[in-house]
Amino acid sequence: MAKRGMLTVLFAVFMMILMAGNVYAGNCGGGCGGCNDTCETKAVKDWTVLVFLNADNNLDQFGVKDVNEMEKIGSNDRLNIVVLLDREGGVAKKLYITKDNDENNITSKVVEELGVYDMGNYKNLVDFVAWGVKNYPAKNYLVNIWNHGSGWNKKRAMTFKGISYDDQSGNHITTPQLGQAMASIYQTIGKKLDILSMDACLMQMAEVCYEVKDYVQFCVASEETEPGDGYTYDTFLGPLAKDPSMDALAVSKLTAQAYADHYIQQGEACTQSSVDLDKMDAFMAKFDQLCAKLAELMSDKAVVTAIKKQVRPYTQAFYYRSNIDLGHFLSLVQKNVKNDQVQALVAETIALYAAGQNPLIAGNCINGSSMKNATGLAIYFPSSNPGSDYGKIKFSKTNWTLFLSKYFAAAASVQ
Repeated sequence: MAKRGMLTVLFAVFMMILMAGNVYAGNCGGGCGGCNDTCETKAVKDWTVLVFLNADNNLDQFGVKDVNEMEKIGSNDRLNIVVLLDREGGVAKKLYITKDNDENNITSKVVEELGVYDMGNYKNLVDFVAWGVKNYPAKNYLVNIWNHGSGWNKKRAMTFKGISYDDQSGNHITTPQLGQAMASIYQTIGKKLDILSMDACLMQMAEVCYEVKDYVQFCVASEETEPGDGYTYDTFLGPLAKDPSMDALAVSKLTAQAYADHYIQQGEACTQSSVDLDKMDAFMAKFDQLCAKLAELMSDKAVVTAIKKQVRPYTQAFYYRSNIDLGHFLSLVQKNVKNDQVQALVAETIALYAAGQNPLIAGNCINGSSMKNATGLAIYFPSSNPGSDYGKIKFSKTNWTLFLSKYFAAAASVQ
């Protein structure tokens, strides 16, 4: 009995050590180089919000404003708010956001200075997140990329479409590089990133979501351009700070709703949505079938005419007219393409998109009559076949590309 009792005690001690390992993380060892503000073992909190804030451009003033909004809330014993801030003409700094009421100055502690830093290099995004995960561990992570964005389409000389344009370096994160970054972050965390939010224009596109779907659970972004003010960080971080037990679905919907609420008060048109990327594969399987059927029917003049004259011209479009709303496109196909097979497939596709119990669009928040048909996800439908750059993204391998190629060939003969 004594041995059994000793083994029980040893087992209990062993279990306590294991439990401690699950609750605490981050042993700094000798010195504070690259560590957090206190350089001591940190408890695993409910959420860590990591903001990659690239204000090294004409958005500098809004970057400062947004950090001040974060400081209205501040980190607490269950929430970490961490920022990598790079200002126009300045040096990049890592900040651990603490609460204050100074609306004009950034008062949070500078954890580390990085000097001149390229925020257009996706590897620096990966490094920042890896550092944040190591030093501010949490059960859930939200990574926010703050900057200009272009979704897929960007009419800018010598650029590849993407996000996080750094004026000092001239670089930015392309759509494929965003996918590579999320793949690396997935490896760092050991699971899908809970939320990728993009406080930038035009990023909520099928092409972008498809690139990151295997590495991210929820993507929160805008189909349309965003005003310079972007997110109001206190209005979505405040509720999270009060209730950090919220799951990723709730936080993703909160992020979108808080954004829309602000611009509703301002009377500005806006879009912001949460896309559940765990549902992307099921949706795309059915959407691919629909696209294949539409491509097959491009020999049918009535179908081509319906798409050219009744669907494409009336589909909700955004700042770039080649960016159209996917859900609205589907509903107009359902209304105007008189083919039994298409009708069956489009009904099933819409059910997976937004009408079913667990849809791809987890939350859609809009304002303004100009955005009334925005349903949560845009897609690229140009006036002619996509250029060679489009072939470099994963979405180009879907049947959407097949449909576009067949459609443009057939539509040329329809007056």
